[in-house]
Amino acid sequence: MTIITHVLSIPLEPRGPGALGKLRTMLDAVCAEDATLAVEDGPAGEIILKGISEPQLEWVISYLQNQPGLAFQVGTPEVRYRETITRVTDWTHTHKQSDPPQFAVLRIQLTPLGRGAGIETEINCPSDEIPPHIPLPDFQGAIDRGVHAACKAGVVDGFPLTDLQVAILDAGWHDTDSPPEAFEVAARMALREALARARPWLLEPMMVVVALAPEEFLSEMIADFNQRRGKVQSLAMHGSIAAITALVPFANLAGYDNDLRAMTQRRGASTMAFDHYAEVPPRLDGEETLPAALRA
Repeated sequence: MTIITHVLSIPLEPRGPGALGKLRTMLDAVCAEDATLAVEDGPAGEIILKGISEPQLEWVISYLQNQPGLAFQVGTPEVRYRETITRVTDWTHTHKQSDPPQFAVLRIQLTPLGRGAGIETEINCPSDEIPPHIPLPDFQGAIDRGVHAACKAGVVDGFPLTDLQVAILDAGWHDTDSPPEAFEVAARMALREALARARPWLLEPMMVVVALAPEEFLSEMIADFNQRRGKVQSLAMHGSIAAITALVPFANLAGYDNDLRAMTQRRGASTMAFDHYAEVPPRLDGEETLPAALRA
């Protein structure tokens, strides 16, 4: 199964009576024709359109704007970063609630994983430390739900978390006040509290870009990639045409097609595709790309 990674999103705000339903219907139809597009509901009633490139979303918006009777406002595009952790961290959380009564204790360990690993949960405590009144599948399910709920938004800038393992090292309970729901809350809160101590970090989407142009523009194309924090991976010549393959942060590729045509007298062309997520490097002045409160 091919997993589509949406690296760019843009909010569309319907205007006028009936606009929301009509816009969503048309977007659903467009997404049905192109599996690399997707939509989701935004927090303020807008529709978030997600895709894999800037030209792709521009084409969809232009198509929608030409439809009669469809009014909407286009918001600001946003690169879809991710967040992860870079430090192994142990943390214990005690969940207490009086109405209805709930009690659950979890000791968790957060461990960074390699890029593309996603989110893993493991029960690493002995069987006699798991609540005997909860079947193991139900206990595991509660932990999974709590962890994935907490991973929807990280603590650096609110982007989804990825590439970490959450291991349950110990658990505490009451015979009557510790249903699976209590452990779901405990897992969610333990992870949220542990994140800031696990040295969280931003991940940015990296794109593989292939640019073609006459050889006379080769030096300008390489210099442009360098300015975009790109790394040239290979260079091939096809007669007098140079083909450069580079890895470039997606955030630095805004307007690249137009810039390439301008620097090559409209004789250049390019294609790009998502390759992987990578840690956002520290700033050149040495300051980490993290809020001060999270640096440790």
